[in-house]
Amino acid sequence: MKIESFDHIHIYSIDTAEAAKFYVEFFGGEEVYRKEGKGGLRIYLSIGGQVVVLGPLPSDRAVSDSFNLDTNQKHHIGLDHFGIRVKDLGTAVEELREKGVKIMAEPVKGKSGISYAFISAPDGVIIELTQYGLLPKMFLKHKKVI
Repeated sequence: MKIESFDHIHIYSIDTAEAAKFYVEFFGGEEVYRKEGKGGLRIYLSIGGQVVVLGPLPSDRAVSDSFNLDTNQKHHIGLDHFGIRVKDLGTAVEELREKGVKIMAEPVKGKSGISYAFISAPDGVIIELTQYGLLPKMFLKHKKVI
């Protein structure tokens, strides 16, 4: 599996704007993208050259409900997962599957042009594997995130 780079950290927040303010003020974060959708406000920050995604817990999940990718996991406010960008998502998923890694969500292509899948790591850690299409790469290079 060819890894391009560490991709992002995703944090679920009760108050996304306040959380972003904290990371900007105390850690020099720079807001690179803001999106208001039906699920609420999502803010993408660059902190030390790394992407931190802040947003509300998705509406289809409750803090006390079981995590929708793995019934043995519970969702919570705070760190949800971290992302690793790969060169070829399909190949990476198959390679990991052959080695016995649990695939929690099969690859899908998002509307943003980013393809992703989720895998299970030891100690309940969730890793999102991402593969960027042309437009997401151009946007992030323009914003000097990658």
